[in-house]
Amino acid sequence: MGQFRCRKAAGFTMLEALVAIVVLAFGVLGVANLLIKSFRFAQQSSYDVVALQLANDMADRMRAHQLLVDGGAFNLDTKLGTPQVSDADNLYKTACLGASTVCQPVSAAFDMAEWSRRVTTTLPGGRAIICRDIGTWSATTGYEWNCSPAANPTNAPLVIKIGWISRFNDSGDAGTPDGTKADGSATVQIVVVVTPGVSS
Repeated sequence: MGQFRCRKAAGFTMLEALVAIVVLAFGVLGVANLLIKSFRFAQQSSYDVVALQLANDMADRMRAHQLLVDGGAFNLDTKLGTPQVSDADNLYKTACLGASTVCQPVSAAFDMAEWSRRVTTTLPGGRAIICRDIGTWSATTGYEWNCSPAANPTNAPLVIKIGWISRFNDSGDAGTPDGTKADGSATVQIVVVVTPGVSS
């Protein structure tokens, strides 16, 4: 009789242990999913900070060259390629010692090339556009890459748009990043207004 009780108790304890292991496994999977999503939030946050710093840096550089900005020298779309400078115009290698009328265009071209390289290398699928745009944001589509200058371009705000491929999944968690369009390109995620438009 005593042996029968011991065998019955031993079998019941094994069943409890198996149930406990299954429950623990579900808990560990839940924690792992939470850690992955936490990492994505932290990474997205770091990209937000980097992009905002890049946009503000270029805005300050542009304000230092207002005449060139008005002439459209800073218009840019990195999707069309990043600007290149020769060694003679590379301000890290050769200082510009000419008059301001000579050095300012060289400095602006260098700023564009160096900044574009930083956008495309520090952000995944990074893209930037600098343009005049009267319709930067729409209630139906949000931010768009397209630029719509006014009839008189100086009436439209001068903006810097930066986007990259997001690490977030869509709401259905199907693995498709929200920050990616159907063609695999990045969406606009940060817009900084360099100069407001002039009222006509």
